[in-house]
Amino acid sequence: MIIRDITGIIYDDLNKTLENINKKQLNTLLQEGFLVIDEERDKKVLENCRKEIQEPYISTAYFFLTKNCNLACKYCFEKQSEIDNSLDGIMNYNTLIAGLDFFQRLINLDQKRFSERKTIIFYGGEPFHNKKLLFSAILEIQKRKKEGLLPIQTKMLVVTNGTLINDDDITFLKNNDITITFSLDGDKNASINRVFKDGKTLAWTKATDTFKKCVKAGINLNIACTLSPETILRQKEVLDYFISIGVTNIGFNVILDNDIIQLDNNYDDNAANFVTTSYETLSKNNITENRTRRRIDVFTHKHPCLFDCNASGGRQIAIAPNGDVGICHEHIMDKKHFITSIYDTHFNPRESKEYLTWNKRTPLYMEPCLNCIALGVCGGGCVINSERKYNSLLVPDPRFCKQTISILKNILL
Repeated sequence: MIIRDITGIIYDDLNKTLENINKKQLNTLLQEGFLVIDEERDKKVLENCRKEIQEPYISTAYFFLTKNCNLACKYCFEKQSEIDNSLDGIMNYNTLIAGLDFFQRLINLDQKRFSERKTIIFYGGEPFHNKKLLFSAILEIQKRKKEGLLPIQTKMLVVTNGTLINDDDITFLKNNDITITFSLDGDKNASINRVFKDGKTLAWTKATDTFKKCVKAGINLNIACTLSPETILRQKEVLDYFISIGVTNIGFNVILDNDIIQLDNNYDDNAANFVTTSYETLSKNNITENRTRRRIDVFTHKHPCLFDCNASGGRQIAIAPNGDVGICHEHIMDKKHFITSIYDTHFNPRESKEYLTWNKRTPLYMEPCLNCIALGVCGGGCVINSERKYNSLLVPDPRFCKQTISILKNILL
């Protein structure tokens, strides 16, 4: 088999790896369900996997508490370096309450699924730029969980740059079992893109100090690491840094295609190689890397990765500061795919043309993916990146194609 992605790049090195395995190894892979060589059985497996895709149902809500930010990161897809803070981009208490009511109504549309875990993510901008509302939201959600209006398993997560959090905030967050995702790109020299509004002062020192305090306090923590060219070039130093500050969970994010930062032709391959080759070091230090873990889970649970994000499948809402509602949080600035509002009492994602389209945004329905060896472990990558490149949602993201196949090769070896 010759494996290609939609850009036509041949992954014959993986092909040769499979050709060179011995008969005993091949039989083991067949017995364990890693490989299927019977065409009819292959079609049946695909058919059964497609049946597992349920109708659109909301399980995740992004609340944009503010579009404002105290940083101006040079690769920011929200172009914060070009935006002045304003009152227009700040959510108020009434909008927050209406947004929670809206989310509450949507999760009640299917009572059989109400008790499943739900996730509420506070996003920005920088959520701590609207700290008073953030804390009010956390307390309101805790109250609704106790009253049975939200599932007891509802998880709250804050995505932050970590520069506006003080010691009292850390105590509050710990007491309310909040998970914090810090945006950190590695050691100081790898973090030159994360700067304050003056465009020069690095956020690294303050963010690192705050992260260490959160580790000491026992808060649930994640790292979102953007794979900038600077981070990729400093792999050893970056990994040593994350190990040294006590990271236990990390996700590596590629830079999306945009006109903000110029990437060279080798970026996709270098980013894929960074993720794959980092795994062993991280694993030895008890650090989970999210993208690799999701692919390993496919084999552990013998269940395909249907989607690579919650927007795919029609499973999330993103609520803007003014109450507009969209599917993907990355479209907060241009409001593309923002199709309703929190005040629409009749909205149902199962009856929405947009949500039904996103519901099928999986490699299992993408023609270029059906002969790819990574079909069952992929998820399709970033919808927005595909749309920007090919003006279509229903095309795989080639940047993630390389990353996923690189991870899969490592798993098989």
